[in-house]
Amino acid sequence: MHASLADIATLVQGNVIGDGNLIITALSPIDEIKPGSLIFADGKDNLEQAEKSEAAAILVATHVGQATKPLIQVADPFKAFMQLLQHFYPLIQPTLGVHPTAVIAPDVTIGQNVSIGAYVVIEAGSSIGDNCIIKSHVHIGHHVHIGNNTSIHAHVSIYDYSQIGNHVAIHASSVIGSDGFGYTPENGQHVKIPHVGRVVIQDHVEIGASTIVDRATIGETIIGEGTKIDNLVQIAHSVKLGKHNILCAFTGVAGSTTSGDHVIFAAGVGVSDHVRIDDEVILGARAGVPPKKHLRKGLIYLGSPARPREKAIEHEMSTTRIPLMRKQLKRLAEQVAELKEQIECSENME
Repeated sequence: MHASLADIATLVQGNVIGDGNLIITALSPIDEIKPGSLIFADGKDNLEQAEKSEAAAILVATHVGQATKPLIQVADPFKAFMQLLQHFYPLIQPTLGVHPTAVIAPDVTIGQNVSIGAYVVIEAGSSIGDNCIIKSHVHIGHHVHIGNNTSIHAHVSIYDYSQIGNHVAIHASSVIGSDGFGYTPENGQHVKIPHVGRVVIQDHVEIGASTIVDRATIGETIIGEGTKIDNLVQIAHSVKLGKHNILCAFTGVAGSTTSGDHVIFAAGVGVSDHVRIDDEVILGARAGVPPKKHLRKGLIYLGSPARPREKAIEHEMSTTRIPLMRKQLKRLAEQVAELKEQIECSENME
């Protein structure tokens, strides 16, 4: 990229302090600053680091008025930096139309301005909305409905009867609608429980790479509107996630669990089956929730088994005191032994 500081300020509706004709050649993060770049700096420490760096200029909040380098002042510098990233590093737009190697059933409905890549398979009874991007080697099963402005990345598999909303993104190698992990013992064997439900992914959901969302045993597995799911996450059969949840990598949610809105699952969280999670709960990294628990609204849960933060911290502090308590018990035992010996000596003397 090559743009003047004044032109960049115009893009983000900012104010230049310094030389507006200065040419910016890159955008850089605060921890990897390139010469000639514009960086976003928030807080005193980051601003000092930026001033000592090879950056050409700094994007700051409006209350920052003095620095050793030229500035662009904006009301929300992080939001402005995201806007600049989208402007100067736009996504590569796929070619519209259907690739000749795609295999599409005759009754499939395809909307306007759609891109369908090489070796895509779309089975009978399915529909693709307007402005969708279906990248190479995607398999879409029977009677799948995909809404408008949705992107399905390479090697994604979408099983029969799945429903995917508008403005959804599903990243590479994820699987939507596979059978849940359900078996019942019979005559010393594991007999498979049929899974005849479906997956419903609501609008504005993003699902990371190599993530699995299983179909319901009967009924629906639901991913609520605006929910964002990281890479390598497992959502089991009949789970119902609320709106605007966040699920970080390596999280697993077992069957028939429900969550409210604005729930956060940090990395490596494990949730057992039939758990009920209220709105605005936060599960800390590697928290483990036992079956059939009810997590209360707005609380932060830590540890395994997961407890409210205050109790978890109290338990952890108690654990750290165990070595000291062992030493104290040892001293007490030695004192008791000495007293016993003294008493026995006194009795013998009498």
